[in-house]
Amino acid sequence: MTAIAPATPPAAPAAPVLAGSNPPQHRLPFLKYLKAVRTNFIEGLDEGMYREKIIRQQTIGPASFIVNDPTGIRRVLLENAANYPKAAVEHRILGPGLGNGLILSEGETWRAHRRTMAPAFDARIVEQYSPVMADAAQKLGDQWQALAPGSTIEISSVMMGLTLEIISRSMFAADSDSIVGLVREGSDGYQKVMMPGLLEFVPGLGLIWSSLKSMFGRAALKQVDRAVFRLIAARQNGSMEPSKPDLLDRLIAARDEQTGKGMTAGEIRDQILTIFVAGHETTALALMWTWYLLSLHPQHEARLHAELDRVLAGRPPHWADVPKLTYTRMVLQESMRLYPPAHTMAFREAQADDVICGMKVPKGSTVTIIPWLVHRHRGLWQEPERFDPERFTAQASAGRERLAYIPFGFGPRVCIGASFAMTEEVMILATLAQRFRLRLAQTHPVEPLARFTLTVKNGMKMEVMPRG
Repeated sequence: MTAIAPATPPAAPAAPVLAGSNPPQHRLPFLKYLKAVRTNFIEGLDEGMYREKIIRQQTIGPASFIVNDPTGIRRVLLENAANYPKAAVEHRILGPGLGNGLILSEGETWRAHRRTMAPAFDARIVEQYSPVMADAAQKLGDQWQALAPGSTIEISSVMMGLTLEIISRSMFAADSDSIVGLVREGSDGYQKVMMPGLLEFVPGLGLIWSSLKSMFGRAALKQVDRAVFRLIAARQNGSMEPSKPDLLDRLIAARDEQTGKGMTAGEIRDQILTIFVAGHETTALALMWTWYLLSLHPQHEARLHAELDRVLAGRPPHWADVPKLTYTRMVLQESMRLYPPAHTMAFREAQADDVICGMKVPKGSTVTIIPWLVHRHRGLWQEPERFDPERFTAQASAGRERLAYIPFGFGPRVCIGASFAMTEEVMILATLAQRFRLRLAQTHPVEPLARFTLTVKNGMKMEVMPRG
């Protein structure tokens, strides 16, 4: 489990500028690029961007860079992280919904909240949630078993419902039924309203436009906020079962180990929305893309089934099985390489002049790291478009640059829920794949759709086929 992150490190000395070097310019005109971002982010990426270490985009405002090189990524996220807080545009897009949660908070506020929350995501705590994961997946499997032969499902929607149930039961326990629908509806409405467009990136006008949109974004979450604050108040004023605390109980009871302070109701609300919205959707999409890849690669599916049959012998998985399901984890890791649910990492804004990969990065520049590009980079991966779980054997991983693979980020701000998410993915895939095969059941092509997260255009229908 991710340990408590250290304080943000001090600024590192700048690397030398390489004489005569100039960053390659983005091949698309900036306005055309931003239009593509609005409809499908990855459509704004051209082939050359999968080969460069750093790209300087053509902009109408401050300089903008995309960093693909592991050395540059390490500088932005770790060595000189203090110089690269979240950019203002990200606060404008996500702030009305996620408030001052871990994704957006900075400085001492972020450090205090990270310290306070880390124990709630300790491996021993994740173990306590694993029966919820297995139970929810087993119940879904029972539903699939009752389907008529040849039945199809919309796998993205089904996985979204499954992970939403798991995070809801883990976070709210007995109260989950009363809030899960509100969160789903509010999250969907918020994303539709706040999806970034051209105006967000226009200096001056972007701030005005984002302020107007934020009113509608907050309105989409109004019912969610009321329900969450009612639950927080009820838990704070009532009695909780110390033997069976849920995640909400743990956040209410949590205290910063250095200051002894807990979080206010507003701060707890922000963390809940951050975990709830960011957590369940990315996990569901990782599973959706995994089912898709397995349906196209029966040889890897056969190896997965062999491991599940050997380790589980037909029974549901338990916590102790997770470390034994090595190939299952490798399949998921390779899926998240090709289709990272968090396709773009936070926009960062340089607070002072810096040098990344030998390129001058002026103060005020926007620096972006895009896992979709990094994970498919021609200089970091052999045959990067090919699905091959063997890339994640212990030997292969040891011989590869660590920051060529960043599905959960890196550095002090690495995803606090990474262990929860990976455990959930392994438990769900193991539970369902030992009982079923899924096959694509549609004629239209499967096209990734990159907006807030990496979903799919026009859905993904799959046929459920019981094994044996």
